[in-house]
Amino acid sequence: MKYFKLTVVSLLCLSSWLTSPAQNEEKHNPVDFSLQLKNMHLWRGLQVTNTALGAVDLHLKDKSNSFAVGLWGGAGFTGDYKEFDYYVSYSKSGFTVALWDIYNFSKGAAYNNRQAFNYSARETGHFMDLSVAYCFQGNFPLNISWATVIFGRDRGALNEKNLYSTYVSVDYPVLKGGPVDVRLGVAGAFALSPEEGTDAHFYSKDAGIVSINMTASKKLQLGNYTLPVSVTGMFNPANNEANLQIALDIF
Repeated sequence: MKYFKLTVVSLLCLSSWLTSPAQNEEKHNPVDFSLQLKNMHLWRGLQVTNTALGAVDLHLKDKSNSFAVGLWGGAGFTGDYKEFDYYVSYSKSGFTVALWDIYNFSKGAAYNNRQAFNYSARETGHFMDLSVAYCFQGNFPLNISWATVIFGRDRGALNEKNLYSTYVSVDYPVLKGGPVDVRLGVAGAFALSPEEGTDAHFYSKDAGIVSINMTASKKLQLGNYTLPVSVTGMFNPANNEANLQIALDIF
């Protein structure tokens, strides 16, 4: 509960700061939201759901667009997949740090998917993910990121301690500025504090490569409306899986 209270207080304080007269001198609008439609949801080498879904991102940003706090939610068209996350992030000069509170409460989950405000370490269905990323500026825009699960349902089979599952990725735009942009990436995952006798972590049963991915994106012109579209092919050698996702950014 203390994590929930901290999140609510932070949101209220940030909202007050963003909407103060000083912040609105240049007609800054701190509130925005977006809608994305997908045929499935892929995340860090995992197929979170194979059902078509809609995903909404509602957020507040400061005038520099560096600091953001928001809510992200996804729901499958069949009703089987449901997710509701909170996040805060800061980005500047290619550097980004973000903290996400992720709560997937889909049907049939093997963990606690019915108590949104339960933050007991042994019982919660949430997990908190802290990430740091840097994108090199100039002619070599390589993006490197490190993300570690710092709390929640990342405690292994024995539920005795946090595994601190970590996901490290690099990606690079091999084609940019043409009719179709293409980005290639690779990522590995491991536990910083694994259980004795196993290398299992949040993303797989073994440490190793969990994602080899390619994303192609373009903008479709439909009359006066521009529709960004992306297709992601993702291979997960550790789990012996492969998936293809298409996403439409409606607004």
